[in-house]
Amino acid sequence: MASAAHLLKKLASQTAVYGISAILSKFLNYLLTPYLTRVMPDATYGQVNLLYGIIPFANVVLTMGLATGYFRYAAKCRTLGDKRRLFTTTWGAVSFMALLFGLLMGFGNGSLAEAMRLAPECIAAMTALIVVDNVAAIPLAALREQGKAVYYTVVNVSGVLVNITACILFYTYVPGASTDPFWVLAANLIASSVSLLLLLPNTIKLVSKSFSPQLLRSIFTYSIPLMMAGIMGVAGDFIDRQLIYFMLPEGIADAQLGIYTAVAKIAALLMIFRQIYTLGAEPFFLQGFSKEDFRSANAAATKYFIIAGIAIYLLLSLFDREFAYIVGSDYRGGMGVLPLLLLANLLAGILVNLSFWYKAADKTRVAVWITGLGVVVTLIINMLLIPSMGYRGAAVARVVSMLLMVTLSYALCQKYFPVPFDLRRIGFYFLLGGAIFGLSYATALLPGWGRMTLNFLLLLIYLLTALKVELGGRKISALWKK
Repeated sequence: MASAAHLLKKLASQTAVYGISAILSKFLNYLLTPYLTRVMPDATYGQVNLLYGIIPFANVVLTMGLATGYFRYAAKCRTLGDKRRLFTTTWGAVSFMALLFGLLMGFGNGSLAEAMRLAPECIAAMTALIVVDNVAAIPLAALREQGKAVYYTVVNVSGVLVNITACILFYTYVPGASTDPFWVLAANLIASSVSLLLLLPNTIKLVSKSFSPQLLRSIFTYSIPLMMAGIMGVAGDFIDRQLIYFMLPEGIADAQLGIYTAVAKIAALLMIFRQIYTLGAEPFFLQGFSKEDFRSANAAATKYFIIAGIAIYLLLSLFDREFAYIVGSDYRGGMGVLPLLLLANLLAGILVNLSFWYKAADKTRVAVWITGLGVVVTLIINMLLIPSMGYRGAAVARVVSMLLMVTLSYALCQKYFPVPFDLRRIGFYFLLGGAIFGLSYATALLPGWGRMTLNFLLLLIYLLTALKVELGGRKISALWKK
């Protein structure tokens, strides 16, 4: 049995490899937020994010959970021929569904545009983007499974650079572009098409004539519950955008949505950390460990994820005035919901760690119950609070929903696949982080540099305490000398 420390080192190296790619691509793409929130009115930015709230939902439906299924079944392949059959089967299924979706959307383009109060070309661009991204989904998963980190990084970063360049060119030189969300989608479509072209060489090597309906049925048994859970999970994450847009009066809905999603982009810095972690952790935990190895690694990884997540939470919340400059001045009135959105993203990261047990144990139906609860709670609270509280009600709903899903996932994990999570340490870090966050309200009364200095010291106290608890005083001293 491998030691937990050895397994964690392997997970850390795997996460770091894809983390470099993710950090580069996410950071570069993130530069569009300060740019767009300065060239667009909040109403137009709200429309952009309304459309981008639909795309993840469509992606989950069209990939049908087969990307995760690819990792799981690739571990069972004994020959290159087996792996090529797996790739051809999953990629063929997803690509067919994506093209069928594009065809059907072509017939309903005008009606959907009218219902969403948007131009038909916006819906057409969104549809094309969804099709291209889904055709690329399995080839991207194959790169991760093959460990081709450099190739993966080149594809991602190239796409992001094209996206940024095209977006800035459109909004600089196209007359009237600042009030039209179409050009954001057009730039993204060009970038995704470039990424797909870059994936072709590796795709050609993997594709074969051996499409297997029998294998597809077997993978579907594993993946369809994940797809259903993914649908409900994405609905829980993005349905608040649609509810804000359609439940509030037309005169303020666009602006409220624009402010909410702009602040959510700042909170997304914590979500980016979660996504980087997932890129390395998902293929790592699904590669077929013994139960004991899996349990020890999952428990330790969850604890360290929470330590790092709370540190990022404190960084963003203690220095919220500084991070507010990421968005334009018209959007900063919504910064009051940042702590809630950060907490929701932290809980979402914990939920990722609590999802590996049922994926590894092939009990993926559990995901449906967990995310189903989250969607129901999200809908109820949003419908109760948005009419009176606007986007603030949506932030509250997100936290409550995530907390309930984490609680249920933990309870089911301990019942069916007990993992020895260090609850005492985890609870301690939450209490310490909460106390420091509470103290930051006192420092908020101080002038600029005084507030920043004290907040930096508070953050340092958290980090040093975590290091001392996890490593011990002697090890910290040795590290300092090194």
